[in-house]
Amino acid sequence: MATSTDGAASDAISALLRETAWRVTIPGAEAAFLAGPDADTAILALHGWGASAESMRFLGGGLAASGFAVLMPTLPGHGTDPEDLARTGPSEWIAEARRALVALADVYERVYLLGVSMGGALALQIACLECDRVAGLVTLNAPVFLDRPAFAREVMDGAAADRLSTWEGPAFVGPAVPEITYPERSRKSGIDLLAMTALAREALPLVRAPVLVLQSVSDHVVPRRSAETILAEVSSTTKSIGWLHRSYHMAQLDLDRDDVVRRTAAFIDGLAEEPRAGVRDPTR
Repeated sequence: MATSTDGAASDAISALLRETAWRVTIPGAEAAFLAGPDADTAILALHGWGASAESMRFLGGGLAASGFAVLMPTLPGHGTDPEDLARTGPSEWIAEARRALVALADVYERVYLLGVSMGGALALQIACLECDRVAGLVTLNAPVFLDRPAFAREVMDGAAADRLSTWEGPAFVGPAVPEITYPERSRKSGIDLLAMTALAREALPLVRAPVLVLQSVSDHVVPRRSAETILAEVSSTTKSIGWLHRSYHMAQLDLDRDDVVRRTAAFIDGLAEEPRAGVRDPTR
């Protein structure tokens, strides 16, 4: 994925990009920073479990074209191999996301979070921990639970290094889009995923920043009740939910991706121009 530092890339952002490039071994999975010279608002875009910054390329590019600076880190254990993923977990992912947020907040007055799938659970955690630095957040098909008993049973039943069999590959409404991701994942990493969802669920009442929850209606991975739970349990005064109808779980790569960019940009612009209280559904 191409990296642009035409905008106000700080030493901290540049260091994060260099270190990730050194750590990542799969070509194209490196962290990326996209910004024009006039960007004054930043977005930290967090990818999902087993993926990398590459999976955020359409959202990041669209939001950068809309005038935002966008930092897309590749989390520890990602962009390398499944064994590396099993050696990391929630603590490392939270620490890396906080580091990226601080790097952006040192340059930009307003920083927003955009989290996809597990990255959405991570965004909720960061919004809980960094209240003063997060101006708002958007979650996309984010799990605060999975409601998948067979998956939970498998991650409990066997050695930590054993490969999972109940995790399906990606599905698309539109043409399949390539993604740099791990086709196999261990039981230990599956437990880490469930831990991330549980942590996000516990943190919801502590999230006070404005929230936009985006959820695919036909998501076969994350139940729509997860989106409804986020909306109901965050303490944010400004919160809304939007339903996506042209994607399954991979909305950031599927036919809804441009709509996600549009809704995210409108959400951020709306907060800057005229913050509004209360719960609303922009699809109605």
